[in-house]
Amino acid sequence: MKRSGDSWSLEYDDGVVIGRFREGMPLSAFETGAYPAFEAICAQHSEDIIGTADLVELDDALGTEVLDIWEQAAQESSQLPNYRRGALVADGITNLSLKNKLRVPNAEIKGFENLDDAIAWARGED
Repeated sequence: MKRSGDSWSLEYDDGVVIGRFREGMPLSAFETGAYPAFEAICAQHSEDIIGTADLVELDDALGTEVLDIWEQAAQESSQLPNYRRGALVADGITNLSLKNKLRVPNAEIKGFENLDDAIAWARGED
């Protein structure tokens, strides 16, 4: 299952929800497109999702509203019965800001340099 919009995509692949948030993505699309897509993927694959891997390459700094949406997504992840790992590929302050919002009980959150390594780790292939 894959959902996408203007400069973003989310897909479920072999136990992991993979998010790509690219330069040019309007920050408003987190609330109007990406988060509803995430909810739909979680609803369809709730028993099978063991992790997430997100690539964040945005031009703009993430504001409070966007960080709140990421926190909502973390709460959604915490309701998934088999969710254990959240991987994140982002630069500097974005990485730190997101890690602070992605607190999921009984799950580990870790930063990576590239998406392939992040996906492999989220699947438990480390």
